Amino acid sequence: MTSPLQGEDRRFDSAPAHHSRRKQKMLGQNFLIDSNISKKIVSLAEIQKGEKILEIGPGRGALTELLVSKGNLQAIEKDKWLSVVLKQKFKDNAEIIEGDILTWEVPPVDVIVANLPYSISSPILFRLFNYDWNRAILMFQEEFANRLVAKPGSKIYGRLSVMANHYVDTKKLFKVSKTAFQPQPKIHSQVVKLVRREPDYVLDDFNTFEKVVRSIFTHRRKKIRNCIKLSFPDIDVQKLNYMDLRAEILQPSEIAELSNSIFALKLE
Repeated sequence: MTSPLQGEDRRFDSAPAHHSRRKQKMLGQNFLIDSNISKKIVSLAEIQKGEKILEIGPGRGALTELLVSKGNLQAIEKDKWLSVVLKQKFKDNAEIIEGDILTWEVPPVDVIVANLPYSISSPILFRLFNYDWNRAILMFQEEFANRLVAKPGSKIYGRLSVMANHYVDTKKLFKVSKTAFQPQPKIHSQVVKLVRREPDYVLDDFNTFEKVVRSIFTHRRKKIRNCIKLSFPDIDVQKLNYMDLRAEILQPSEIAELSNSIFALKLE
């Protein structure tokens, strides 16, 4: 079933010539047109009365038209033409912002809802971690979502899994067929719920942690001792734990422990 906007609101179809399918592709735009999927996403956001909502990349407004009745909605859209039409349609019910989520200063919000462009999902996600929000219902490329929620011992558990785990609990909610979009992407999507929380470990130095994570997963088939020797050549690996293991079996808390040990040795 298609979104009412797809069949009824011709303002979205009256874009000037420069707003072409080529431009949509450049911006990573795959518009959600299945109203059942839209309703399911908004329902799973469990928005309570009075909560502040942020929608990223509303596109043709398939989610926006459901979110406007749920609370105080801000929606940021990079595409100039789409933002103009969205402002016309939702001017009395939402604040539509023409801007780039990668440069815009995100205000404190309760819940974020978004169908994210595949090509910049990671930069958007990690930028959002710098701001104040409680939970997010986000749609990603399926392969990205699987890596995001992966657990230790999995072949796809890696840097993305560990760094996201530092900020949030992640849970896959449901798969979305490529036929739910226009134009259709080449791959399926996955809706994921993220809930902010503090990690179950304390870091002595975040930059060291990031460097350790990058090192051990860049060379994931090597034993950790060889990875650490490459990235921290001045550290005596004999003083560290987990050196004969590989990164994919370590819990985030164990990687944090390793990071803290390396940072302490750097200070000696």
